[in-house]
Amino acid sequence: MEPGSHLKYLLQSQLASDASATRYLPYCLSTLTAESFLPSSHLTKWTTRIHALIHSKDLGTRWAGLCLAYKTALLSQNMMVDSAQSWITGAFPVLSRSEPLPTLKAAIRLLRVILTTAIDIPEFHRQICIPNVVKFTSAVISVAENHPDLELNIMCMETLARMVTLYPTTHRPTSAALFAFCLRRLNGSVISPTNEGILEAASRLYAVLPLTGGKVGAVNLWRKSVDETLAFGWEAFHCLRTTFPVAPNVTRPVPGDDPQVAIPLHRDRLRCSVITIQSLLKTVVHRPVQVPMGNLVKFIFSLLNCSVDGFIDPSIRAMEISVIPDIWTLGCDLLACIAGQFPYRLDSYSGRLLSILAFQLEQKPNTRSQRLSFLKVLDSLLKNCHPADSSILPTRLAKAVLPSITKILVSSSSEGGAENEPSSGKSRNGKKRARNYEGDEVFKTTRLVIYPTEEEGEACLISLDVIQSLFRNPNLASAAQSIIARVIIAILISLPRMAPSSLSSDPTFMQLISDKMENFSFIIGSGTTSVMSKTLPFVIEAALTNDRPKMQRDIGMLLHPRVPPLVRSMPHVESLSLFKAEESQEEAEAVSNLEMASSLHLHNPDEGQGDVVMEECASSITAISNVHEQLSTTTLGPAPFTTVIQQPPKSKAMDRLLNTPSELPPDSQTQDNGQTSGLPPSQKITTVFGSSTGPATESKIGMPSSMIPSLDNEDEDEEMPPIDIESDSEVEED
Repeated sequence: MEPGSHLKYLLQSQLASDASATRYLPYCLSTLTAESFLPSSHLTKWTTRIHALIHSKDLGTRWAGLCLAYKTALLSQNMMVDSAQSWITGAFPVLSRSEPLPTLKAAIRLLRVILTTAIDIPEFHRQICIPNVVKFTSAVISVAENHPDLELNIMCMETLARMVTLYPTTHRPTSAALFAFCLRRLNGSVISPTNEGILEAASRLYAVLPLTGGKVGAVNLWRKSVDETLAFGWEAFHCLRTTFPVAPNVTRPVPGDDPQVAIPLHRDRLRCSVITIQSLLKTVVHRPVQVPMGNLVKFIFSLLNCSVDGFIDPSIRAMEISVIPDIWTLGCDLLACIAGQFPYRLDSYSGRLLSILAFQLEQKPNTRSQRLSFLKVLDSLLKNCHPADSSILPTRLAKAVLPSITKILVSSSSEGGAENEPSSGKSRNGKKRARNYEGDEVFKTTRLVIYPTEEEGEACLISLDVIQSLFRNPNLASAAQSIIARVIIAILISLPRMAPSSLSSDPTFMQLISDKMENFSFIIGSGTTSVMSKTLPFVIEAALTNDRPKMQRDIGMLLHPRVPPLVRSMPHVESLSLFKAEESQEEAEAVSNLEMASSLHLHNPDEGQGDVVMEECASSITAISNVHEQLSTTTLGPAPFTTVIQQPPKSKAMDRLLNTPSELPPDSQTQDNGQTSGLPPSQKITTVFGSSTGPATESKIGMPSSMIPSLDNEDEDEEMPPIDIESDSEVEED
């Protein structure tokens, strides 16, 4: 196509008259491209037509001309430089008149593009930009002060922030007016909380105003702004705690205004101060500055340590208690911002901060948003600080965070127990196996979603990140390590057998949590650099049976490394207890406190009947044999598990992978007569993440019980006759 032919077509048809220019403006803007403004004879006609539209007396026509000039300036810098003076002359009067909202926005956008996109051209910067920047700033401030529209006010403040950043010293004479303009919007509101967009835009503008002091004075202005904002926040905080005990060196504020007016006002002021501090910490200063970290952390301590002690006036007391959750949320937001902006600068305060967060999470916050705020700041603190040198804090945090994750196991086990529970009117021998028919879930109206809200789902995902950070902590107690490993592996096995709709209404939640579980379980299964973890067989089985390519690649790298060994501190193989006999009393108490006994089916240690039962795992023995055949050619190293399955006979693949007599302990070798020496008959039923099906089943590897064929018949209630093993031995001797 000939250069300029598209402009010629638009000028002859859509832009031929003022009415058609307004009507067909969307089409013109959507069809213009950078190729449309290649050198041609129609460029002069185009600029002349835009000039005529901008200076038209019709409101719609002026709006169309400003929009076309804005699009032209974005697509062709050369045309913008040539026509900038003409466009500025037509756009400036619009800001000083009572124009419709679309026209004001179009004029501000056009002037902002002209004054910000060609400052690298020295002559243009000197002749066009510098003389018009201050006038443009004053005009924008006037528009924002006089126009009530929120979107226009936000646009004006964003434009001012852009102008101040590019022309800091030019705005030095107007810095006082800009500071006053920002503070009027950051002073809080009595009627309703300050709009979120207005607050964010005003705080960003206030954060860049110190740049007007120059490269040397900007540092002092920035520190002064931080100190003043922090003092403003302290004042608002103390005004919200008039009925609570105060520190010895703090003067209690004298209540003056009506509490129904003062408390909402100071709550909004505290919110404004916290968001402004965050914007100041995120801004760019050209020279090194000294951050008042001690004062900021002290302020955060006060926000997070809000309690409900003390009592004076019932009405004021109730209103001040109602704002405590908001104070906690603001403290969490400020702490997360500081931790993200200044990594590893909070190490000296991390112990106390983690103690406060552990205490708050242990109190089980009333609302989901409160717990989510604490989890977010905890995740940020763990990722941006070195591990705390404490043997108590990691364990406390793990116990406080785990309930957000164990809901998956507790919910699935409770549903399964309710479905499979037999009637109590029949005897034990008369119990029939519950039959589950395909499609029954369609008619179930009582199924509950584990994470019904978006906040609960986000809390679960963040809890997984927190638990993973705590799992890497070398000071985490071995009992907590074991519980975390068992829970994660149990969920990894359970997830493929759960419907995505039973977890959350969000269809992507299942994939998100599965990815996190896969990464975490691989870290657990890899163990140390010298010994693989006991959970590795479960991870391998889950990766191969559920078609998880990423985990298969990771496991392949683990079994056939092509890189140096993984050097990191991980729990040793003996520190992770998967067997019931290895479970410590501390671990049993922790599981009981987490209300996971029903989900993990932990039996009484005195019964000696098993460890962890995963009834959700269901797959055929043939499929598992095929999986084991795939792994039989790979050297897995010393196998930490042994398996003895007496009935039905094991496949050859299972024999090759699981029964390695040379690697078994002496007391667990299988004798020729079919018995296992060293174990009494009452303790031969030991399964890991599997269930005990009868006296003829014996397993010491993490193979779910549903993978072992059932030995009982649905239609037969009679017990199996005992097998006289001595008679067989006598026959062999004869």
